[in-house]
Amino acid sequence: MTKILFVCHGNICRSPMAELYMRDLCARAGVAGHFELASAATSAEELGNGVYPPVRRLLAAHGIDTAGKTARQLRPDDCERYDLLLGMDEWNIRNMRRLFGESAGGRVKLLLDYAGRPGEAVADPWYTRDFEAAWADVTAGCRGLLGALTESRVLELGECRTRADVYAVLREGMDWRPRYGENLDALWDVLTGEEPSQTRYTIALPRPGSPIRGYAEKLRALFAEAGRLAENSE
Repeated sequence: MTKILFVCHGNICRSPMAELYMRDLCARAGVAGHFELASAATSAEELGNGVYPPVRRLLAAHGIDTAGKTARQLRPDDCERYDLLLGMDEWNIRNMRRLFGESAGGRVKLLLDYAGRPGEAVADPWYTRDFEAAWADVTAGCRGLLGALTESRVLELGECRTRADVYAVLREGMDWRPRYGENLDALWDVLTGEEPSQTRYTIALPRPGSPIRGYAEKLRALFAEAGRLAENSE
């Protein structure tokens, strides 16, 4: 099991957003049991407080529950407990290194390092009031993180409501040639045809209640079947 701690200044905006989205993403991808997730603050300013109300509302709009999450401060023993300690910005990194010293090694990183944006900070909505920008940064970082940890490309179907939405994600995330249609037969050809995909994929289903959830489950089963076929042919 990989243990991950997300860290920001107060643990009421960005780091709980990352913890709770990553938890939701892993559950929908069927890999929740592979990870232990938490978040913490580098400061004591918000200890015991719940998720900041605008962040709580944003997460609720995406079907993510924040109940029970309260701010807690980073502790020296977190360095030994967690495999990855992911800061939202460089100040978080500096504070962690000050607390942990050399013992942290390479486990202290920025979340957006995993989104192909090394050195960049997750937008801080406490100052910008742009909570959607923070959400976009956090979700990009978490998708990249899950992909790195599973050695796969993550196809995030969480916001999909129609088949067109699903295939828009597939076309962006896969080597999907223009001649292929938007149906399960075409997907099978993409995965197993004359030029089968060599990429491993992790499928994060739409959230329960989505009208496209059942179709997405069939789609994920097709990916799994193609994966088994590829393994047996090696």
